Amino acid sequence: MSDPQRPGELVSLVIPIDNPSVDVRALAAGYAAPFREHGYEYELVFVLDGVHRNVLETLNALAAELPVKVVRLQGAGLGESIALSAGAARARGSLILSVPQYHQVEPEDLLKVVQSLETGADFVATWRHPRVDPWLNRLQSTLFNWVLRVVMGIRFHDLNSGVRGMRRQVLEEVNVYGELFRFLPVLAQRQGFKVVEIKVRHREERGTIAFYGIGVYVRRVLDILAISFLTRFTQRPLRFFGILGVLAILIGVALCVEPLYAKVFEAESLANRPAFVLGVILAAFGVQLIGLGVIGEIIIFTQAGQMRDYKVDEVLGGEPEDRAAPNEDAELEEHEDLAAVGANGVVRHLGTGASGDAPAASGARVAAGDGADGNGADAPAAAVGLPTRVRELLPGEDAHWDSFVRDHPQGSFFHLSGWRRVVEETFHHQAHYLVCERGRAWCGLLPLFFVRSPFIGKQLISVPYAVYGGLLVRELEFQQPLLDAAAQYGRRLGASYLELRHLEARPGERVPYELYVTFRKQLPATVEEVLPAIPKKARAEVRRARDKFNLVCETTDQVELFFSLFAEEKRRLGTPSLPLRWFQNLKEEFGNAVVIHVVKDQSGAAQCAVLSFVWKDTIYAYYSGSSADSRGKGVSDFAYCQIMEWAIARGLRNFDFGRSRRETGAAKFKEHMGFEPERLNYDFLLLHEGAKLPDFHPSNPKLEGPRRLWSKLPRGVATRIGGRLSRYLP
Repeated sequence: MSDPQRPGELVSLVIPIDNPSVDVRALAAGYAAPFREHGYEYELVFVLDGVHRNVLETLNALAAELPVKVVRLQGAGLGESIALSAGAARARGSLILSVPQYHQVEPEDLLKVVQSLETGADFVATWRHPRVDPWLNRLQSTLFNWVLRVVMGIRFHDLNSGVRGMRRQVLEEVNVYGELFRFLPVLAQRQGFKVVEIKVRHREERGTIAFYGIGVYVRRVLDILAISFLTRFTQRPLRFFGILGVLAILIGVALCVEPLYAKVFEAESLANRPAFVLGVILAAFGVQLIGLGVIGEIIIFTQAGQMRDYKVDEVLGGEPEDRAAPNEDAELEEHEDLAAVGANGVVRHLGTGASGDAPAASGARVAAGDGADGNGADAPAAAVGLPTRVRELLPGEDAHWDSFVRDHPQGSFFHLSGWRRVVEETFHHQAHYLVCERGRAWCGLLPLFFVRSPFIGKQLISVPYAVYGGLLVRELEFQQPLLDAAAQYGRRLGASYLELRHLEARPGERVPYELYVTFRKQLPATVEEVLPAIPKKARAEVRRARDKFNLVCETTDQVELFFSLFAEEKRRLGTPSLPLRWFQNLKEEFGNAVVIHVVKDQSGAAQCAVLSFVWKDTIYAYYSGSSADSRGKGVSDFAYCQIMEWAIARGLRNFDFGRSRRETGAAKFKEHMGFEPERLNYDFLLLHEGAKLPDFHPSNPKLEGPRRLWSKLPRGVATRIGGRLSRYLP
C-alpha cells in the first residue's frame, strides 16, 4: 500500500530533546520511515533543550541522509511548551506533529494523525490504547484524565500522550506556556478549532514504576484549576469572582448576624466574638473579589474588538454573476484538484489564491464525478491516474461513510457507522473500517470487526450480529485492494479467516458458506392487499388471532418489554440471548429507525414482540420474541401481517424477513408466510494454512445436548449468562 507519488502538505515533526542519552539516529529513522514509505513530504525538527554537543554532531551528520533541522535553545529545562513554539516557528510545514523523544506510539500510526488533519481536523489528540506501560503509571494517568473529564466535562481520554497533530494556525492563535502544553487540545477546542481524538497503538515504555512526589500532584491540581478557569471564565471573569465573592459575603453576613443582634439588643461586647471578626473579613474579601471580576470585565470590554474565539467552517452563498469566470471549463481544469464538493453540493475550498474564487458551476461539475463526499457514480476526472490507497476510517468521517452507504445500491442498514458504535459500546470488539480512495475520491468501503472467541477462534467479520455486510465498491478494480488490506490486518492480528456476509455475489475465489438463506419480497401496493397476499393457511391464522382471541398490535418504545419476550424465547430454544444493553444501545443510536411492535391479548398482556429496522424503503423484521402461552393463537402470523400493513402505511415498499438456517422451523415459518428462500452469498477468506470454517452453530449435532441443557436453566440465570456469552457468538 505504498504511495510514492502521493501529493500533500508538508509535515513537520517537532521533536524536543532534553536527554543527552537519546539515540537520535534511531529516533529519526523510526519517525521518518512511514512518511518515506507512503510518499509524504516531511521534515524532522529537533529542538535541543540544553543537551550535549555529541547529540548535535549526530544530527548534523544525519542531515545528509534525512530532512533534519536543528533548533538549539539557550539555557536548559525550558519545557515542552517553549520547545514546541520554537520548533514550530522554524518549521516549514503547514501540518505540525509534536512527538516525544522516544517512540511512545507505533510510528506507522503517525500517518493516522496526518490523515485526520488532511480530512478537515485542526487538531488531533491521541489516545494510547491499549496501554502497555507499568500498572502504576497507567493508574495515575487514568485518574488524572478521569478527574479532568468529571471536573471540566471534556471527552479526551489521554491528555498525557506526547503525540499531537495540528495545523500551524492553532499554534499561532492558541497561547501555551509552562505545563499547560498538555492541555493544548482543550485550549484549541475552546478557541473554536475542530479537535478530534484518535486511538494509536502504544509502544512499551521501559520506564520504572514510579509514584511521583507530592509536589507533582499539587502542580497537577493547580493546573486543573488553571485550565478550568481559562476555558470557562476568561470571557466572563465576573461570573467566577462574583460567585466566590457573593458566597464569601453571604457566609460573612451569616456569621455577623448573631453577634450584632447581641450587641444591639443585649448590650454584649464584640471583643470576645471571633465569629464576628471572621464574618467581617469574609464580607470584605467578598467585596474585593467582586471588584476583581468587575475590573476583568472592563478589560475584556475594552479589548473585545481584538478577540475572536470562534472559527468559520464555511460560508454558504452564491458568487455575483459578474464575477463568473469567462471560461468555466478552463477554470475547472486548473482548479478542480483544489476544491471538493460536500454532500449538499456546496463547494468547500481546500486551497488558497485563485481557486478560492472558483464559481459554483465548477463545483457542480466536480459533484457530477464523485467529489470528496464519494457520492457520485464514478471517480472524478481529477482522480484519473492517481494511486489507489486503503486506509482506516478517521474521526469525523462517519457522515461521509454513511453517505457512501446510502448511495451504494448494495449498501445495507448494517453497513452504517452507527452499527459500529453499537457493537463497540456493547461488546468492545475492535473495529477496522477500511476506505479505498483514489486521490480524494472514495471508491470502496469494507467494515470489519476483530472478534476473539473461545468457540470460533480469532476472526475478522464483516459485520457481526448482522445479516448483511461485506464489500461496497464503485468498480470491481477496487475490491482486491480492500481484500488485500483486510487480509494484512487479519494476519497481523492472528485471525484464522475473514468472513464476508454478502447478500449479492461478489467475484473472486473464496470459500462459500451456505448454511443460511434469507427471505425478502416486495410489499403490496395498499394495506388492503396484505392479507389476501398471504398464503391460505397463514391467512386463516391471522383471522383467528384477530377475531377469536381479539389480539391487537401496537408500537411501543419499551425496550425492556421486548427484551423480556426475546430472552424467554431464546431460553426455550436453547440459545444464549443478546444482552438488554444491546437493544437499548440500538434504540439510542438509531432512534426512530428502530421500531418495536407488540401484540397484546384482551387483558393487555404481551404475547409477542418484534424489533424491526427501517432503512430506505425497506423494513427489516429482525428480532422477535413470544411468551410461552402464545402458542396456538396465530400470534406470529398476526404480528407480521400487522407489521406489513404498518410499513405500507408509511410508504415502505419492501419487507426483509432476515436470515434463517436452511430447513429449520424459522425458515419453514417464513415460507408459510409466503416468502421464498434466497441464497446468501456468505464466503470466507482463509488467512493461513490449516484454517477451517467454523462449525459452532445450532445446526451442529454436537451442540444438541448443550441446547437442551440451556433450555432447562432458570430464566434469570440463562439471561445473565447468555448476555455474556453472546459477545463470543457474533
